[in-house]
This record gives sequence, C-alpha cells and structure tokens, in this order.
Amino acid sequence: MIPFVAKIAVRNQRNRGFRIWIPLAFVWLLLLPVVLLLLPVFCVACLAVRVNLLRALLGLGEILSGLKGTDIEVGHGDASLSIDIF
Repeated sequence: MIPFVAKIAVRNQRNRGFRIWIPLAFVWLLLLPVVLLLLPVFCVACLAVRVNLLRALLGLGEILSGLKGTDIEVGHGDASLSIDIF
C-alpha cells in the first residue's frame, strides 16, 4: 500500500522549529494527470529497451509501497530536518 501521510519537522537551536503534516493522498491525486500524460512515453521507452512493461509497472508500484516507514534525518550545525513517511 502506498503511503498516505508524511511528517516534516524542521528544528534549530535558536527557536522551537515547526512540524508539517502532509496528506500524501492529495499529492498522489495531483500527480495523477502527469502520470497519465507520461505513461505512453514510458510504454515506448520500455518497448525500445526491450523491458517487460507489466514487470516495470509492478516494480514502480513496489518502490512506492516500499516508501512506507521511511525515516530521513539530516542535520547540519544547529539545524536539523526530519521526514517520516507513514
């Protein structure tokens, strides 16, 4: 199942920082027209390099499903950024 919520937290030592909860369901809906427009290009590219189209689409779906549970933390000096995907 694809992830539906992401939490982004920005912190630094000078102030408290902030957190943003992003509902990814809306992001997926906004990206749907772009995906539909690029699908024919993807199909032609798969045929050109002789890749099984169904296996390529299933692989992309597995990559999106694998994003669930991803935690990314980046820190530099007194600031840090944390991204959690649920």
